[in-house]
Amino acid sequence: MNKHEPTANDAPDRGSEHACYVIGDSHLGTAVARRLRSDGHTVSLVDGPADLAETPGRGQDPTPLQLLERAGVREASTVVVATRSDSHNLLVAQLVRTHFDVPEVVVLANTPDRLEAFTEAGHSPVCATAALSDALTENL
Repeated sequence: MNKHEPTANDAPDRGSEHACYVIGDSHLGTAVARRLRSDGHTVSLVDGPADLAETPGRGQDPTPLQLLERAGVREASTVVVATRSDSHNLLVAQLVRTHFDVPEVVVLANTPDRLEAFTEAGHSPVCATAALSDALTENL
């Protein structure tokens, strides 16, 4: 595993339209980071297991503002928040939006009933449950 303290040199440049941060404590956050990286985006993983050989990461709770600041989230053009907890996702997304003025915040809603609350908070929600059930039923 490649875990290290993010530095200013690790932070993607917001001037690039591809500067992304993924905040997630599960396989989903890591998978999203891998996919974005393979699509040519500059990605930094915060909070997850930084097992992507060339992706800066930090395996800690992402809610302290100082951690997000040190990780360089302020420079992101897009932040994806994908933890296992809807309430944690909403909290982190709100922190990112209000303190770092990130243009695009995509947030995972694990429960479909919470999509509206995430949208009303100004985020772009994605529901894994709805996406998976749609994909499965389309293949039947």
